[in-house]
Amino acid sequence: MPEQPPGTADARSAADLVAELRAYGMSVAELAHELQRSPRMVRKVVRGETSGQLYLATLRELVDSGRARSRPPRRRGRDGAPVRVRARRGAAEPTRVPDVAGEQPDGAAGSAGSAGSAGSAGSAGSGRPAGRQRFSDSTTYLPGGVRQHTVTGPRTEGTGREQARRRLMEVLRAAARGQRHGRRNVRFRVTLRDGTSVQVGAKGGYAVSAALARSRGEGDDPLGWLREEIAGRAYLQQQQLDIVGVEVTVF
Repeated sequence: MPEQPPGTADARSAADLVAELRAYGMSVAELAHELQRSPRMVRKVVRGETSGQLYLATLRELVDSGRARSRPPRRRGRDGAPVRVRARRGAAEPTRVPDVAGEQPDGAAGSAGSAGSAGSAGSAGSGRPAGRQRFSDSTTYLPGGVRQHTVTGPRTEGTGREQARRRLMEVLRAAARGQRHGRRNVRFRVTLRDGTSVQVGAKGGYAVSAALARSRGEGDDPLGWLREEIAGRAYLQQQQLDIVGVEVTVF
């Protein structure tokens, strides 16, 4: 995605930026995920029903680099607490308090890789321990509809690991829905707790539908399926197999 020339004031509105991203191949659902807002809100920006001023920084990052490194701040009430937002369909309550973890006190958003998280996986192939992990996820949007998703989570069971499972399933389901526009494949690079990096599906990848089916076969657990995929590799010890990070490339 081309950047504005240095020193040029960026006069593009949120609607202009959304239009550029849509032309580039981003879906409304992907934009909503990156903005941490509902698809309904993205459509309101498109129709000019809201200025989308809060979203400008994140949208510019997506246009210029293919990756959101900040998140739009949440509106807050007079008491400083975040204003409740519409809950997902089927939720027990119609509204919920949004997650503002990683948001700076002045309202500036934290980086995409750290929103709602702290810490990161050890460098690929570095052999260094990955350290204590919390859930995080980020996506880079590449030419030709290629998507590179990075999801991390703790090695021990709990909320963060379940969030990682859910996000990976969301990625696979979304990619499977995109198969109607042509066959899509997926490959993985998993990071283990000691920092070891392992490729899965490096030779041409898996059909997205096959990866989704196998994850469903493990009880909607892509981490469990990927662990089984690497378990037979002779150079890996059984105690190494706790996955703390997954890079998913959909192409």
